[in-house]
Amino acid sequence: MTAEQVRRTREKAPFKAFTIHLSDQRRFEIPHPDFLWVMPGGRTIGIADETGAAEIVDLVHVTSLKLSGIDET
Repeated sequence: MTAEQVRRTREKAPFKAFTIHLSDQRRFEIPHPDFLWVMPGGRTIGIADETGAAEIVDLVHVTSLKLSGIDET
């Protein structure tokens, strides 16, 4: 997965919630664009949840983005 693919999905207008799937089988729901950001350099992304917890994920571990029933691998 590339930073540009993540950025395009996040910035799609109008925004549609999507899910990020990782190689370790975890997944993150992105209900709003503010829950996701691409870090400078484009190698990692930051993902937040409703509690305010955040995690930095290397894009090499992102296996797919699922948007409205469409798999954008």
